[in-house]
Amino acid sequence: MDLILYNPKSKNSKANIQTHKLVRKYKKEKKPFRLKSILKINDTIKYLEENKHFEKVILLGGDGTINKFVNKVQNYDIQQDIYLKRNGSGNDFLRSLKNNDSKPQYIIENTLDNSRKHYFINGTGFGIDGLIIDYVDKAKSKGKLTYILCSLRAILNYVPETLEAVIDGEKFTFDKTYMVTINNGKFVGGGMKLSPNANIDDEELDVIIAHDINKPLLLLLFATIYLGLHTKFTKWIFNRKCKTIDVKFPTPQICQSDGEKYENVTTMTIKSSGKKIHLRAY
Repeated sequence: MDLILYNPKSKNSKANIQTHKLVRKYKKEKKPFRLKSILKINDTIKYLEENKHFEKVILLGGDGTINKFVNKVQNYDIQQDIYLKRNGSGNDFLRSLKNNDSKPQYIIENTLDNSRKHYFINGTGFGIDGLIIDYVDKAKSKGKLTYILCSLRAILNYVPETLEAVIDGEKFTFDKTYMVTINNGKFVGGGMKLSPNANIDDEELDVIIAHDINKPLLLLLFATIYLGLHTKFTKWIFNRKCKTIDVKFPTPQICQSDGEKYENVTTMTIKSSGKKIHLRAY
C-alpha cells in the first residue's frame, strides 16, 4: 500500500486537480492507497514512524511543499521511499531530480543573521532574488508568467548595494550587487537554468552573483537564463562552486529559500548540513 501526501494549498490552492487525477489512477489500477493532507499532520516524523508499513510515500506539491517536508524530517532516517510528483507552481527541484535520482541528495543549512536557522534543498538567495519571491507571494495567480513579470518588476525596482562575501575562506567585495544566489539545483522560476553547473547530489554549492551592470543590460542578460548562458558573461556574473559561503548586505533584505520568504535579513551563512535525503521522481 502507498501513502499519498498532498498539500491542498500548492499552486495557489489549485493542487486538488492533480491530487484527484492520481487518486483516480490508483482506483483504476485497483492499487491500495491512503490519502492524507500534510496540513493535518502535526508531527511528520511521528506520523512516518507510525506508518512504516507503507511501501512508498508520494509527496504531491511544489518546491515550497518539499522545503517544508525537508525541514520537518531532516533529523530523521526515513525508511520509506519518498517520491515527488509535480503539483506546484515552479517544481524546479523536480526538474533537476528527474534525470538524477539514483543517489541521495544533500540538505543545505542556512543561518540568517547568525540566529535563524533553516534548511533548503534547491536554492537560496537575496537581493533581486528575494524581491521576486516577495512580488510572487503577493500576486493573485502563480506560474511561469507571474514569475517572469515579477522578475522584470524586481530588476527595475531594486537598488543595488555592496555585497561582502567569504567563499571557502576567500574574501570578496562586489559593488552594485543586484543578486546573490546559492543553489543546490539547477533551476528556478519554473525552468530558468540559473545554476547550470549545480548538482543536487554533491556537497558543493553553486554561487551566482550579478554585479556592476546597468539595468538595460541586466534585462538583456535575464533573457539568457533559460538556456544557462548568463554565466558566460563573467564581467557581470560571478559563478563559483564552493562548500561554505557567508554573504552580507549593508541593509536588511528579503531572503528566499526554495521559494519560502524570510524578511529583514542582513547576513546568510550557507553550508551543507552533512545530512542526506533520498527523494525520487514519480
